[in-house]
Amino acid sequence: MKKLTIFCGFLFCGILSIQTALAQDSLQSDARVKQRMLLNQFESDYVLTASERVALKQSRIAYQYRMKEILDSMDISDGRRKRLIQELQRNPFSEKVQSVIANHSKSDEMIE
Repeated sequence: MKKLTIFCGFLFCGILSIQTALAQDSLQSDARVKQRMLLNQFESDYVLTASERVALKQSRIAYQYRMKEILDSMDISDGRRKRLIQELQRNPFSEKVQSVIANHSKSDEMIE
């Protein structure tokens, strides 16, 4: 009975770790956009193609990952880091995040 319980525990942990690994891979390749826009019917000059929109979306995602890496490397409190990451997820080009990174990099330059 004890061996069965331990085996089930290991099996459960294995399944959870596989799902986590698959979820991490799917986040990077999930940059889909609508193929046809409503604006395209009326003003086709203003609408980017689907491949251009996918490229822009992937660049925004890469920008968010870079900003998150910068915030993770900064020497700030965990609560503040968590709030800034949440702000970054809501608005990738947030003024709060930009000012914190600018102030931190400015203080690093003054030390050197």
